Amino acid sequence: MLPVYFLIDVSESMIGDTMRQLDEGLAKLSDTLKTIPEALETAQISIIAFAGKPKVIAPMVEVANFYPPRLPVGGGTSLGAALEKLMERIDREVRPTTPDRKGDWKPIVFLLTDGVPTDNPAPAIAKWKEKYARKASLVSISVGGRADLKGLREISDKTMILNDISDQAFTNLITWVTQSITIQSQSVGIGASGDGVNLSKALPDELAEDDGISAGLPDDRFAVIVGKCETNELPFLLKYEKSRHQGDVYEFRAAQGVSNQYFDMCADGGAIQEMNVKNLRGGASCPHCTHEITMAHCGKCGGIHCLDLRTKQAVCPWCGGAGTYGASAPDEPGFNVNRGLG
Repeated sequence: MLPVYFLIDVSESMIGDTMRQLDEGLAKLSDTLKTIPEALETAQISIIAFAGKPKVIAPMVEVANFYPPRLPVGGGTSLGAALEKLMERIDREVRPTTPDRKGDWKPIVFLLTDGVPTDNPAPAIAKWKEKYARKASLVSISVGGRADLKGLREISDKTMILNDISDQAFTNLITWVTQSITIQSQSVGIGASGDGVNLSKALPDELAEDDGISAGLPDDRFAVIVGKCETNELPFLLKYEKSRHQGDVYEFRAAQGVSNQYFDMCADGGAIQEMNVKNLRGGASCPHCTHEITMAHCGKCGGIHCLDLRTKQAVCPWCGGAGTYGASAPDEPGFNVNRGLG
């Protein structure tokens, strides 16, 4: 069999259109591969999602039985932990060749990430290079062009850059990935794959091969604030994007309600960065309930939650403290809020 792993960054900066596009893209990839005889005969697929922690969300199955789940979301981008999980799964799932049995083909790994690691990936990278680089072909894709290209080059057979994150660009990316899996499936089907990976040469305009020189751009594009719904105590994420025209100002882009499983994929210790609310522009109503305000600041614990504007009273879902809230005056200094690691 030909094992195919998707190692997907589901950190907070991916919420909104990017996460939707990935969900839709994986569904399309699954549907398309089910129509290709070679893929049905040889390919197996697994999805490992990672944020602050990694999680196998789709165990390895044959293409005919592959139905991608919705991607989760978490805090942080722990690439080192993700690589450790990938290596663990390769050891468990890829059958080696023995004197009595032909093993699986060399697996392909598609790593999609949009930022820089928030852990120290060096030990995992060294382990990958020493023990696994010859066992698997890893293709990394920098979503939005701001991933740590230097680090990705150390572990990748190919490093690709998706500079456009529009719907059409993601559609074209998934088409390219699907074509690449198909080509490799056809190669192993006739025993002609060799040691490398055969990727589609029909690159879409939005996807470019890394030049091996650029260091990538610093990933300060987004600020993600974690709040909780005062009504049902479930977390929500507020995504802001750095303004192109106003220096340190971040403009509102998306609000997404998540389940408490969000914390399961957060790095231990939670958010370690702060920013002042004076740098944030815009907002939205709570994605879990009808409360108009999503930036109420608890004076007791500092937690962010939603607030009913009619009563201006709430019980903080973080610490249980009750209070009456008021709006800060324009000339008052803003308060700091925890910013997700991205």
